[in-house]
Amino acid sequence: MTVEEIITGMRQAWNAGDGAAWGSHFAEDADYVDAVGRIQRGRAVIADEHQKIFDTIYRGSVLEIRRLGVRQLGDGLLLLHTESTLQVPTGPREGTVDAVQTKLVRGGLIHAFHNTARVSLATVTKNDPELARRSPMDWKS
Repeated sequence: MTVEEIITGMRQAWNAGDGAAWGSHFAEDADYVDAVGRIQRGRAVIADEHQKIFDTIYRGSVLEIRRLGVRQLGDGLLLLHTESTLQVPTGPREGTVDAVQTKLVRGGLIHAFHNTARVSLATVTKNDPELARRSPMDWKS
């Protein structure tokens, strides 16, 4: 699969609520770090865990994925960054969830995936306006 086929296929799998189709984009021994920090190992586990959320907290959700960048790391390994917007219609995660993902791709399959929810600096700084104005690189105790 090409990068664009992976992105399109993942969007289609999510929006269909199809864990097996989602998992088909991963290598058999892939690692997946989800948005809450759990490490899922292996295509079957990734597919099963996604089916659980498709059937519960993300039922009926709609995912959009956009490519941010891709570069060759050597030996056929690609570093792919994407961003996503998830619209969740009901339940504990109702609303919009924005995230960014890092994927390592080889041979048309994802070997590693890290998903990070995007939150505002105000949330991270606990609404400290002075700290929120500074770059995180400038944060000092």
